[in-house]
Amino acid sequence: MVSGSLDDKLAIWIATHRWASLNELFVWLGKIEKLGAVWILLALVVGLLTKRGAVATIGLTLLTAATTLAADLVSLGLKDLVHRPRPFLSHPQIHPLYVVHSSSFPAGHAATAFAGATILGHIAPRAQPLFVLLAVAIGFSRVYVGDHYPLDVLGGALLGAVVGAAAIALLKFIRRRPQRFDSLHRAGELRSIWKGLPWLCR
Repeated sequence: MVSGSLDDKLAIWIATHRWASLNELFVWLGKIEKLGAVWILLALVVGLLTKRGAVATIGLTLLTAATTLAADLVSLGLKDLVHRPRPFLSHPQIHPLYVVHSSSFPAGHAATAFAGATILGHIAPRAQPLFVLLAVAIGFSRVYVGDHYPLDVLGGALLGAVVGAAAIALLKFIRRRPQRFDSLHRAGELRSIWKGLPWLCR
């Protein structure tokens, strides 16, 4: 396939034309993205900067954690179905900056990154370009370190954006029909967090 051949060539070219001074940066981007950790931290920052209070900040943090986790779980399920070998396994000229043993498609880091960028970009639209830029940098880092093909990253990014959009749609649905979720309020603190969520959809 032409696309597959181009995918191979891009992965090889990027991973064999590294700048040594940038290696640690791109490895670091992968580390902070594990399970969407950076987006959970950013959710706390957004909650504090928007001065919505503790309840809304907790709600946003939990929502972001759930969204990135969902994206990661879906990506893992797809990996088990696709079973695409990592580029450093198929192309000996690629020396990974660190080794990952799962299959390659889709890129889980890209999925969680774009899920986080989508949900936080909705909450803080002025910062959306920065969130997207961070997600793109994380996605590119996966090819740079030799762990993914470009199509893996594109697939993960699309998956993450879809999961993030689904989370936003669910919040809007809850805001329109809050009475249907009263049965979920099992404690006063949970009820407070739940009622603090509708501002996320404004």
